[in-house]
Amino acid sequence: MTSSSTPAPGIDYSESGHGPTVLFVPGSYSTPAAWKPIQRLLPPQWRFVATSLCGYGQTAETRRAGDADMAHELRVLEAVAQRVPGPIHLVGHSFGGMVALATALSGRVQLASLALFEANPLALLHHHGHVDLHQATRRMSEAFEQAVAGGEHDAPARIIDFWGGAGSFAAMPAPVQDYCRQTAPANVLDWHTAFGYDVHGADLARLDLPVLLVRGEYANPAMVAATEVLAAQLPQVQPAVVAGASHFLISTHPQDCAALLGAHLAAQA
Repeated sequence: MTSSSTPAPGIDYSESGHGPTVLFVPGSYSTPAAWKPIQRLLPPQWRFVATSLCGYGQTAETRRAGDADMAHELRVLEAVAQRVPGPIHLVGHSFGGMVALATALSGRVQLASLALFEANPLALLHHHGHVDLHQATRRMSEAFEQAVAGGEHDAPARIIDFWGGAGSFAAMPAPVQDYCRQTAPANVLDWHTAFGYDVHGADLARLDLPVLLVRGEYANPAMVAATEVLAAQLPQVQPAVVAGASHFLISTHPQDCAALLGAHLAAQA
C-alpha cells in the first residue's frame, strides 16, 4: 500500500507497507524521496511513513522572520504521528534529525526509538565547549541569508558545501540544484529555527529510549563536535560512523545506512 493523502491540510505525507511504524524525516532542501534508497533496502516488515518539514514538498510554510520557533516543525510531526499506530520509530537526517530530537524531547509523541543521521542541534556546541564552532556556523548562515536576500543564484551552495564539503552542490543533479534554489527561503528560516532551539546535555540525559547516532567519516568539525556531545549525554546511544561518507550519507551510502538502521530497528522488535 502506498498513500499520498495528508494527515492535515498542508502537510506532506507518504505511507507504504505494514507493520510497526517507522517515520522518516528529511532535512533541509529535502522531501520523502530522500529516504527511498534506504527504505528499498530494509526488510518489508515495517510501515514506512514520511513527511516534509515546513516549506518543502507539500508541507506549507507556516514560519516567518521573527516567528520560526521549533513549535512549527513539531506540529507537523505530531499531526503525522496522530495518523499512524505507535509507538513510532523516528528517523531523521540533518535538520530533520534536529527536529526528530526535539520531538522526542517534547514527550508529545509516543516513540519506540530514535535514529539520527548527521543531526545538528547547534545549541549543544554553545553549551558544551565549542563556542567557536557555534559562532562560525552562525556567521556562515548569516552570510547565506544575505546571499539569498541579494539574489545570489547559487546561494544554496554555501550551505551544501559547508556540510558536505567543497564541490558538493556542483556535484548534485541539475534538478536537485534547482529545487535547492527554489527552497532557499525555507532554508533561511531553518537556520532561524535551528539557532532558536535551545537544548542542553541535561535534556538529553532524560531521553530514556534507544538512539542510533550516525555521522559520516568526513563530517565537518561542527557536526563531529555535536555528535560527540550527543554520544556523551544520551543514556541509551549506539554511535556509528559511515566510512567514506560526509553529510549526505543517506544518499551517497544508502547500503551502509540501511544496514545500521535495519539492525537498530530489529533490536527493538
